[in-house]
Amino acid sequence: MAQNSPFVSICMISYNVAGYIADAIEGVLRQQTDFPYELVIGDDCSTDRTLEVARSFADRYPGKIRLIAFENNLGIAGNTARTLKACSGKYIAICDSDDVWIDPLKLKKQIDFLEANPEYGAVYTDVEPISETGEPIAAPDVEAFRQLYADGDIFFQLLGGNFIPNSSAVFRGEFLQDHWIDPDRNYFVQDYILWVHIAARARIHYLPERTTQYRKHSSGVTSGTPAIKLEGNRRIYHYNLYKSVASFDRHNIRTLTKQERALLFRKMLSLIYRKPGTLLMKLDILRRMPRYFPGWGMLRKLKIRD
Repeated sequence: MAQNSPFVSICMISYNVAGYIADAIEGVLRQQTDFPYELVIGDDCSTDRTLEVARSFADRYPGKIRLIAFENNLGIAGNTARTLKACSGKYIAICDSDDVWIDPLKLKKQIDFLEANPEYGAVYTDVEPISETGEPIAAPDVEAFRQLYADGDIFFQLLGGNFIPNSSAVFRGEFLQDHWIDPDRNYFVQDYILWVHIAARARIHYLPERTTQYRKHSSGVTSGTPAIKLEGNRRIYHYNLYKSVASFDRHNIRTLTKQERALLFRKMLSLIYRKPGTLLMKLDILRRMPRYFPGWGMLRKLKIRD
């Protein structure tokens, strides 16, 4: 880390969120910490007043907010990759530009935990769903995620699907060193792959507090996504999931249960069966599979989403 680097970098990407981004920035500025932090805003060529609003904050807080007005629109994955690259902190926090941090001690609680527990790579929290206009709402999908929240060695839980709210999470910046985000503009699930990437190498902590408001609105990333884009998303998703599974295979040192072996075996099987993926990828997975075979009886009992 460079000598003048902030202790924590907060990554916020933006595109046409003029009605929301001020709330997101103010939630970051309310944080009470005993360490320096910066907010890095990467704007993806917004066509509304998003850039104007963000620049007004950056001008008022030059030592706290760094605005990067990119010249090329890359889409959510490409913009995430280049904005994260601009984050130099020991720790990286994520705050989407349409969400709001509501706990002024959010960052401090999460960083204090990570500083005291080096075996943990990330911390996430619960969220409060809100409407476009900011009122608390019922959200069945968020309630379903709450049933999945887990703490510790959660790699296998994450294989079943993502349940980590993006804007609630803080992670060690070192995990970006060997993590690559595919910049394809059809790719929308790069946050999930990051959590799987970290979980393959370290424990992840769940803080049972609602520190963040998660905004539900019609202009969300995947709203109205054409089928051809979703197909591209699946292709990149499977490739990155392969890398995470292979990474877990390389890094894991603990003895797995039969259920865990069966889960990993089935996921590897799906990576071979699905159309996406190169021949070399599939051959590599085949080479790794035998050590996880749990027996036919266990395989028949286990189901997993792909």
